Amino acid sequence: MKALSGYAEWFWLMAKNWKDVENRNWSITRYFKRDELPVRVYLHASKTRARKSDIAFIRKQLNPMRRQEFDAVDWERYRGAIIGEITITNEITMEDWGKPGTYSRWFFGTYGFVVEDGDLYDRPLPCKGQLGFFPVELEGMPR
Repeated sequence: MKALSGYAEWFWLMAKNWKDVENRNWSITRYFKRDELPVRVYLHASKTRARKSDIAFIRKQLNPMRRQEFDAVDWERYRGAIIGEITITNEITMEDWGKPGTYSRWFFGTYGFVVEDGDLYDRPLPCKGQLGFFPVELEGMPR
């Protein structure tokens, strides 16, 4: 299975099924043909922290209960690890904005990967990340 790397704070939201779009400035067709969607991928949390402005945006999007849970997370335990999985079901662009099934308060990029079925692992699995989608072999490892 392939993995996608990004900031722990954003990827945690997708694994919790709280964020339904992953924003990128490149198309998924670099790595997958459209007829391969939906595709299940691992979420790799990079070692880099999200910017303060990103955290402020995330917090504004969350209701008080979710904000409290988000604020209590020990982000360092997730960095540099596979933290969960998602299914990418579609890709949208700004041209698609407003069409049925394309609206998301989380979409603000050139391309948006529509995601669902997030699964946050009980324990992160250490893994070196890469840019774009990259192959990872986790078969048989406890999650």
